[in-house]
Amino acid sequence: MDQISEEDKELNSILELNLDGLDTLGTEDESFRDPGGAAPMSIEKRMAANPRLARLQAQWDKGEPGDAPSGLPLNRGMEQISVAERTLTYKATVVKTWDTAVAQAKETYDLICLGEVTSMSTVRTLVGSFLDVLEKDRNILLALCLYQSPNLAEYLYRHAVNMCLVSLAAASASGFSRGQVMEIGQAALLADVGMMMVPEAILLKAGKLTEQELGEIHRHPSTSFALLEKIQGASDYVLSAAFQHHERITGAGYPQRRSNAQISQVARIVAIADTLCAMVHKRSHRDALTPQMALDKVIKMGQMNFLDPALIKNLLRYLSVYPIGTYVELASGRMGRVIAAHPDDHTRPVISILRNEKGQPLPMKQILQVDLMREKNERIVKVVDNEAAKFKALDGF
Repeated sequence: MDQISEEDKELNSILELNLDGLDTLGTEDESFRDPGGAAPMSIEKRMAANPRLARLQAQWDKGEPGDAPSGLPLNRGMEQISVAERTLTYKATVVKTWDTAVAQAKETYDLICLGEVTSMSTVRTLVGSFLDVLEKDRNILLALCLYQSPNLAEYLYRHAVNMCLVSLAAASASGFSRGQVMEIGQAALLADVGMMMVPEAILLKAGKLTEQELGEIHRHPSTSFALLEKIQGASDYVLSAAFQHHERITGAGYPQRRSNAQISQVARIVAIADTLCAMVHKRSHRDALTPQMALDKVIKMGQMNFLDPALIKNLLRYLSVYPIGTYVELASGRMGRVIAAHPDDHTRPVISILRNEKGQPLPMKQILQVDLMREKNERIVKVVDNEAAKFKALDGF
């Protein structure tokens, strides 16, 4: 069997879904009860009884989710700072913002599940802090969210924050306005809150899940929807992303097997972020992939129409095919780190050189940047997987 066929086989194993029982998954939830409280209500009945939710369902049915880019694009005239402008204090502040966001995501998820979140104000503030950084320095955010942490603790909350950051970048690259990007970031941050209701034994299981255990996982979008629908100020974007981020364009997703235009744009963006961020972090049942390997699989999923290929192409304008933060070896023998992408050529990013031709590390003051769009004689020859453990999260930035 040739290499391409092996790659396709591996990809299909990632995408594999047991669709036989999918029709019954996610249609009932303890959070949806009839007025008498006797039994769980189906989501369809709950949505039909609520004018706002009925309108949202009708938009999905018609393929008119109403979340296309509109207004002044955020990316128009968005200036980005240079490496020289990043001070040690500034970088430490950004890392602290990320760390604090993980703790805030944990607290928010806990409170949502307890029914104690009554508004979106805290979430809006958290996402706003990242959006402020994105507008001037998106590369530092992308480096952080694709950094491979060996820590399995608090994975769900780290994943939520990372999904938020990738979704902010993807939405900005796709021409959404600042207000829309803000809403998409909130949607991504909260989309997986329903995973809190999945037993920990299932989440941490190292072996293959049983059909019943898969059912618990497949139910989490409807649980997220049920929890978030109760929060005042939770927008259509937030609800759409929660309910639809595991739907696939081909119709091979869940919980409703929607396809094509029946899947909202925000859910498509969050689906890409969810898939990419999940694969770059170690889980109990598998090792982490490098950002480049994970992105390669996301691109293939776009080619197979599982994920939206147009939105993936937009994200590549900010990420490159060698994602921000990736360690690479150049034809000259030097080793460096991808620190910026070129919108016109996804294969020739900007590199911070960390080791010279002899493999010797460069002092911080001697680290230089190589723009492969300008230095045509230089090129990336391979990704260097074993360098990540030797450097800090923002070395080279």
